[in-house]
Amino acid sequence: MSFISFSFLFFFLLVLAGRFTLGRQKNEKSYLAMLLVASLIFYGSYVPWYLLLLFFTTVIDYFVGNEIARSESVASRKFYLVLSLVANLGLLVAFKYLGFILNFTGLSLSLVHVRFVPPKWDIVLPIGISFFTFQSMSYTIDIYRKKIEPEKSYWRFLLFVCFFTHLISGPIVRAKELLYQFDRKRRARLRVYLEGFYLIISGLFFKMVVADNIGDYVNKFWKYSAADNMAGIVPMSLTVLFSCQIFSDFLGYSQIAMGTAYLLGFKLPLNFNNPYIAGSFREFWTRWHITLSTWIRDYLYIPLGGNRGSQLKVFSALMVTMLLAGLWHGAALTFVFWGMIHGIALVFERVLRTNGFFETRSVLAKLFWFFIVQGTVLIGWIFFRSETLAQAFRIFNNLFNGGYDPANALAVLPGLWFVLPVLVLHGRAFLVERGWMPVPTVMEKGFVCALMLYGVLTLYGKANAFLYFQF
Repeated sequence: MSFISFSFLFFFLLVLAGRFTLGRQKNEKSYLAMLLVASLIFYGSYVPWYLLLLFFTTVIDYFVGNEIARSESVASRKFYLVLSLVANLGLLVAFKYLGFILNFTGLSLSLVHVRFVPPKWDIVLPIGISFFTFQSMSYTIDIYRKKIEPEKSYWRFLLFVCFFTHLISGPIVRAKELLYQFDRKRRARLRVYLEGFYLIISGLFFKMVVADNIGDYVNKFWKYSAADNMAGIVPMSLTVLFSCQIFSDFLGYSQIAMGTAYLLGFKLPLNFNNPYIAGSFREFWTRWHITLSTWIRDYLYIPLGGNRGSQLKVFSALMVTMLLAGLWHGAALTFVFWGMIHGIALVFERVLRTNGFFETRSVLAKLFWFFIVQGTVLIGWIFFRSETLAQAFRIFNNLFNGGYDPANALAVLPGLWFVLPVLVLHGRAFLVERGWMPVPTVMEKGFVCALMLYGVLTLYGKANAFLYFQF
């Protein structure tokens, strides 16, 4: 039941009807129970037995959260926290990483001439498992850190984890951001519904028109960009296309998630903030997949030492964090290498920052570093998208090939038309952030919304599953 399917439209209209009929203040048990049942139906519609994984995670963390809050002994609190971490990470390892670990072990042993044939581990990755395990795990960690109190009702906690708007591909919502909203009174306001529909339509536009149309070109020609001596314009065009595809695809999902939640009376955190205008690597990670980047900062980077300690400790924490962030996206060396690229970039940028490089007011210096940052981000996407490291390195090498391949170039270049909405979105945001243009008015948003709706109805591409479903 994808966000861009007619079945979801019918499903959501039924849920929205409950928004107008169940409870006067929309914080009653009847309304929340309807949302819980709808969320379980939504997730069960993919593969029913996936619900068992959801129940396993939530039962463990609900019990652990209460025990941590109840325990006075430091050792006891740590024991229950470890139990939560083992349960959640064990689930991820079993379904997402065990095959990768076995294959990597076999490859490593072969280098020292030890024969090991790993058993075949071909299992379908449960959809959204990385998102709901991270969400549930953050709940127990925050209780352990005494940042929140445990939720008394299991069913409310279950709704927090499995609320269908963010269950499959985020945003990664924390307990302190959503649980309190269950008690908030809700009134029908035109402004809320206009904003909700605007978010949904913009999400559909960036997914169906931008991401899906670009996806047709990327899926068809990506392998050709790795061909021997391919002219550089082809891999460069495809890299730009993929950078816009993955942004638009995930932005589209996040916008729809935020819009549907908004219509139901809930506010989800912002997940993207025009990352391709970032002037530094650090800024990029405050704009790209914000809920994930803040999650790994708070629950991984800071516990590893963060900015404390010697430079070597800080650099090590950055590298470990980004390598694991890459591995989070998929059990493949390509994702690990992508994380390594960003880790090295963040370390190098920190060295420059320590030596006062960013204190300069030179526009040329800032522009130079902007192109370094965004160029590195583009190169990183090559490894993220490629099936193997060998393919990624061939594409990277081809970036610097001269010549012109009219057949492939002319076939790929029309896809660049669908990059324009991404450029306009980022350009508008750049001007607004610097005070050179006002924030969009209601009239402007209405006009843009009408254009996007027209595009959704007339320019939609071949339907593709959301890219982040695989993570």
